[in-house]
Amino acid sequence: MSGTAGHGPGSLAAGGRRRILLALALGVSSELCAVGLLATGAWLLLSAALRPPILLLSVAIGAVQVFALARGAARYGERLASHDLGLRFEARLRVWLYRQLERLVPAGLPGGDRGDLLARLIADTEDAQDLIARVAVPIVAAGVAWLAATLAATALLPHAGAVLLAAGLLGASGVMAAVVLAGRRAAALPAARGAVSAWALQALTSAEELVVLGAQDWAAAQLAERENWLGARTRAVATATGLGRGAAALAGGAGLAGVAWEGSLAFRAGRIGPVELGVLAFLALGVTALLQGLPDALGRLPVTRASLRRLAGLGVLADPVAVSPRSTPATLGACGRASCAPTSATIALRGASVAYPNGCAESSQPVVSDVDLELAPGRPVALVGPSGSGKSALVLALLRFVDLAAGQLTINGTDARNVAPERIRTLLAWSPEQPKLFPASVRANLRLGAPEATDVQITRLLTDLGLGQWLEQLDAGLDTVLAGWGHPVSGGELQRLSVCRALLSDRPVLLLDEPAGHLDAAAADAVLATALDRARHRSLLWVTHRRTDLKMFPAAVDLR
Repeated sequence: MSGTAGHGPGSLAAGGRRRILLALALGVSSELCAVGLLATGAWLLLSAALRPPILLLSVAIGAVQVFALARGAARYGERLASHDLGLRFEARLRVWLYRQLERLVPAGLPGGDRGDLLARLIADTEDAQDLIARVAVPIVAAGVAWLAATLAATALLPHAGAVLLAAGLLGASGVMAAVVLAGRRAAALPAARGAVSAWALQALTSAEELVVLGAQDWAAAQLAERENWLGARTRAVATATGLGRGAAALAGGAGLAGVAWEGSLAFRAGRIGPVELGVLAFLALGVTALLQGLPDALGRLPVTRASLRRLAGLGVLADPVAVSPRSTPATLGACGRASCAPTSATIALRGASVAYPNGCAESSQPVVSDVDLELAPGRPVALVGPSGSGKSALVLALLRFVDLAAGQLTINGTDARNVAPERIRTLLAWSPEQPKLFPASVRANLRLGAPEATDVQITRLLTDLGLGQWLEQLDAGLDTVLAGWGHPVSGGELQRLSVCRALLSDRPVLLLDEPAGHLDAAAADAVLATALDRARHRSLLWVTHRRTDLKMFPAAVDLR
């Protein structure tokens, strides 16, 4: 796996330090230019009012033009750099997150809550990218510009510089106090958002059952409860921002009043002139504007940190299967090259016990115990048992999605724990009990495991599986879009399409989990006959609850 449990979202910033420094430098330059523009503009306006020789104003005029142009250019560059950095980070973060989900699926996922995972993938990653553009750059730029304005004021009038220093500290402290006050609720915002997303997704996917049972009001009440929880935390963030803005405005106003007071005293005492007094007032206004940007930046900090923690939490989850440190992607076949795909494979279970995955890494009570099973080329095996007997759990163990609670799994005589799970899966074609289709054409759905399959091969196999007439009735044939917003597919059609997808692949092992569960006897027999014919030189496990199928298999494992 390219994503490992030891790597977190923070490690994704490696290699982006130059971009971070560039965004920070441009942000600081933009705010410094704004302060410089205020100071020189004030000096120019007030000096011009005294009607000096025009040559005395030429330098100030040039400085105003330079600051105005540089501020616009730096601001544009900072927005471009910070958002480019944020979007790059978000893209890498989503790839990392997908790798973690790929590593954990299905047994290691936290609670198996797809709605919450969806919220992490979308909303939390969007929050995480704000760390640069909406948190770090504004805070650093405002801090540097405030210090520059304070130093400039100190050069003109030390007391005024002290007032601006105190105003900045007071404003920042007030904003931080507001953020800390609402920090706990603000930090819970991503989790609350995930709860709403989870319930909304569950309600939508179960809408038909809820309508039939008359439980729409109950579902709506459950969603409203979670919405209220989310609303309380959203209001907490808004309250913190509002209180922070009030504190910043109060500190800025106090700083302006203090500078005006100290400046007027110094002016009456003759220590500064009217031009310097005006420049001090404009510097104080600039500090007030800088403080107004802090509440939004600091208010997002706890939300962003909480989102990053939620994302990082997936990275520290243990692998749902144990892999020996010696595991490598080495070949499992006899061709002697790592790039060579074996044309046959023998999979054996000895004394195997399996616990059904329950959404956490801990194993529960085994549902299958002491099972011996061998899948060899040309010798199909039937796995039979009533519902709940652990047939699907055993298939997940063969796929290395869950660990054996006891016993041994070998692939071509090699202990499966000594081989990377993804390498084992390259040998297996799986048709799950509850298959999924993607919003794509029939052809694209069936070529997932066999990208080079021709239309003739696909059509012939669909016909053998009893879907020939169904295909002929489609308006666009193999180009017809299925699933989501496309052509509807029945349960029996979905199962046969999944079997077709598995049979089209050239992988040496076929795992077909209840492939005829929604079919009548004649259609089920056709699917069984096709599977046996196509798997004559491959290893085949046929999972079923129909005991009439057993007569077609030379070997069977009964989980009664």
